[in-house]
Amino acid sequence: MKTRNVKDYSQNWIQTVVAIVGLLFLILVNFGVLTPEQSAEAQPLIASTLGAVSSVIAGAVALIGLFFKQSE
Repeated sequence: MKTRNVKDYSQNWIQTVVAIVGLLFLILVNFGVLTPEQSAEAQPLIASTLGAVSSVIAGAVALIGLFFKQSE
């Protein structure tokens, strides 16, 4: 089994969160809180929203890196 490092977790966090949200939707559907159609419509929206959040975080980190770059 391959050992995982921090880089693996930072690249795959979106997949992990989408899987957790999918599990939450599955539980809500089983309890009758959501219909399967609502769950199917919401999952792509959640995935794209998380992708956008990831892009914003990466952009903010890049900007901070530019502002605090050490001069040579």
